[in-house]
Amino acid sequence: MSDGPVPGWYADPEQPGGERYWDGSSWTPHRRPSAAAAQGSPWGAGATAGATGTVDVWLWQSIVATILCCQPLGIVAIVRSAQAGSARDAGNIVVARQRAEQARTWTLASVGVGVLFVGGFLLLAILGTVASA
Repeated sequence: MSDGPVPGWYADPEQPGGERYWDGSSWTPHRRPSAAAAQGSPWGAGATAGATGTVDVWLWQSIVATILCCQPLGIVAIVRSAQAGSARDAGNIVVARQRAEQARTWTLASVGVGVLFVGGFLLLAILGTVASA
């Protein structure tokens, strides 16, 4: 057992602004973009952990679209958002961006269906009012 820091993501001592994985005894070749400080550096330099990258996972937007627009499509958007967040937190920014783009697509589809539904309802109400007059 090592007397050093526990395994985890820490500030990369060779590349400022990034993180590198410490396996408990040495640095691994795994790197990712830096994020908000959570664990601190094993050397007291204020390292960061839990990378968030620059990926907007569309979680809040998909939740709102699910509640206000189309639940089936919104649920798919929430699942994709959660997958994007998990990939982002694991440091896999490429997959996180792919899943975030899918979440965006499903969220916008949910909003589109909601708008079409409300627009159709309003059109029917107007036509009903005109026909009864």
